[in-house]
Amino acid sequence: MNILVIGGTRDFGKVTVRKLLERGDNVTVYSRGNVKPDFWDDVSHIAGDRTDHTGFINSLSKKQFDAVIDNVAYTFKDVQAAVSAFSGNVGRYLVSSTASVYGGPGHAISGRAQQPKIPASRVDEFINLSTHCPIMETDLDLTEVSWSRDDTVHEYAEGKRQLERVLLDNKDFPSTALRIPSVIGPDENGNRLWFYMQRILDGKAIILRDGGAAIFRPGFRDDVAQSFLDIIDQPKTINKTYNIAGLEIVSLKTFLQIISDTLDMPLNGVGIPGNILESTSDLPWDDWFYDFFSRPLLYVPSILRAKTDFGLKTTPISDWVKTTVDWYNNNDIPDSTGYQKRDVEVELCHQWQKAYMGLTEQILKH
Repeated sequence: MNILVIGGTRDFGKVTVRKLLERGDNVTVYSRGNVKPDFWDDVSHIAGDRTDHTGFINSLSKKQFDAVIDNVAYTFKDVQAAVSAFSGNVGRYLVSSTASVYGGPGHAISGRAQQPKIPASRVDEFINLSTHCPIMETDLDLTEVSWSRDDTVHEYAEGKRQLERVLLDNKDFPSTALRIPSVIGPDENGNRLWFYMQRILDGKAIILRDGGAAIFRPGFRDDVAQSFLDIIDQPKTINKTYNIAGLEIVSLKTFLQIISDTLDMPLNGVGIPGNILESTSDLPWDDWFYDFFSRPLLYVPSILRAKTDFGLKTTPISDWVKTTVDWYNNNDIPDSTGYQKRDVEVELCHQWQKAYMGLTEQILKH
């Protein structure tokens, strides 16, 4: 197949390109050309800036591809440009969306796109998660997405909701949106696992918001990349949206314990209530830091549709954690997010432990 990958030089985009080459596809990468991965000599390259929509359309509108994989669309204008460039010229258009379209910490929902409500008929599933997960693709009504603000001031999740709305409004355009969760794996930009791994390795106390009880469903980098290939091969996936994530659902504490076990290091976790953390101004409470220390329940998507339609493949979490830990052990990585204030984290843990123990002693005396 003749496939165009927009933004195939970082994260799971690189893995996607490698997998396409391995199976014999002809791959063209559209990028600025600033980053040149090891496969650069094996692909064709079209230089361009994804945010220059006129240039994007002019450079691609006369080219034909069996499929396009777009990893760097962030606003409705990005996808409008894709529809203009590729209508009638491509067999498939796949775009990276995000699980953040469902809302959650760090992703305030604006306009009429409200956080999805769990139907009463699925309350049991929402509580025990024994059969399906709470968030289905249809729980977000894209027809209610707001267009009231300029896209340049929209935050990440709203931009993704709006670009999905563009695809919904262009039903003749053969598209598929992949709602991707926090992607973890070797050599990923966020270094998410390294955030915890570095703290476990130093042996000091680690903050566990609300005891690390919040649950989430991460995605392994290679599994996310494989999903693009599998969707391309299944015509039934055209004009559908898919949640992409791993099979296992874990609590934050369990996830950190898996990392600790892999490192053969103890987990020195200290459970601290969320309201205490949020009132601590010394901590670097940007979106990244909040995301690391607070995983909301609503970031647990159902992958039933993906398993049914294209046989979503997932790697056991213990396996990909080991793969990722090994990569970090063998590479020189800068300090993780917020690590420059590691002493503040540790001191907060010690203060909370002291206060908690004092409160417990008072209760036992009465």
